[in-house]
Amino acid sequence: MYYWGGYPGSYLGSLLSMLASLLFWGLVIVGFAYLIRWAWDLAGEKFGQPKPVANSPEIAKRRYANGEISREEYFAIKEELRSL
Repeated sequence: MYYWGGYPGSYLGSLLSMLASLLFWGLVIVGFAYLIRWAWDLAGEKFGQPKPVANSPEIAKRRYANGEISREEYFAIKEELRSL
């Protein structure tokens, strides 16, 4: 009996080879896309597009909520910021 691939089972080997190739190139393309995105974000931070920074009242609230400052210190900071 003659098989187009030369021997039985060669179709399965060809299919697996093709799937492995598709998986490899898919991972290469996705990795390259992530690399470009990472470089783009990094360049944006360096060249005038800083990450958003929380304003002072938000920082004071977060520090009070985390227990870094006392209630009195929180209200003192809040009052001082209100007077600015």
